[in-house]
Amino acid sequence: MTAKRSKRAGQAFHGIFSACDPQLTFSTGAQKIDSTLQDPKKVYSFWLPLLVLVSLTLVTQLVSVSFTSDQNFAEIVLPSTIALLLVSTPLAALGLSLGSRIGLGAPLLTELLMRSPGALRQVASVTALAAGIGLPIGLFLWLLRFATAEFQPPELLDLGHRGVTGGILVSISAAIGEEVWLRLGVMTVLSWILVRAIGQHDLTPRIAWTAIVVSALAFGAIHLPQLAAAGAATSVGITGTMLGNTLVGIACGWLFWKHGIISAIAAHFAIDVILHVMPALLS
Repeated sequence: MTAKRSKRAGQAFHGIFSACDPQLTFSTGAQKIDSTLQDPKKVYSFWLPLLVLVSLTLVTQLVSVSFTSDQNFAEIVLPSTIALLLVSTPLAALGLSLGSRIGLGAPLLTELLMRSPGALRQVASVTALAAGIGLPIGLFLWLLRFATAEFQPPELLDLGHRGVTGGILVSISAAIGEEVWLRLGVMTVLSWILVRAIGQHDLTPRIAWTAIVVSALAFGAIHLPQLAAAGAATSVGITGTMLGNTLVGIACGWLFWKHGIISAIAAHFAIDVILHVMPALLS
């Protein structure tokens, strides 16, 4: 790596620490914080989307856990809340702040919050597109799981079957939480680092696809501990989990790149409804 590129990479990593809000640095002081909070554009493009996304992630995850967990909810609600906030808040904040600089983030959510003319129509159009992509992928993965059932560990086939209500709750919580963490968070941060490190000013297709694939692989990897806990971490189980979730991650990553976080959440939900609800309906 040349000295110039190394310097760019160092600047990219250094910039993350002051990136939760482009106007907030350690040297600005209370005056700039106040002016930022009073800036309508910043409120609608950063603070309100941050509040909405973190709140939705927290609420849907807790509701899902309360319904599907065998543990006493009263005993796990506080540590679960703290853990969710510690993960979701910085990832969403970085994603919204850094994403606004390279064309990623939550543009339609901002338009909705601002009550912009035509915002609902745009959301409906993007949601329909996302469902049109997500439902066939979910159906393909479900049929593939069914067709290869004899080669899979029985624990893998039982994993994720929580009944109709549980399946819907898990589909909602996973769609919101995992897209906020992996697409808005990881994919955006990685994209911004690559843009800065390479010396670009915009998000190029090559950088975008690199971030999409890496975040999709990370998405697959975070499901492996659950696989191991269920006793299904065989070679077939691991391969199927990685390939299936990577495919989902690539589809959601492309939608996030082109249309923002709402489209990624909608596609993820459409996929998970097929995988988690359809088996319960047919059983």
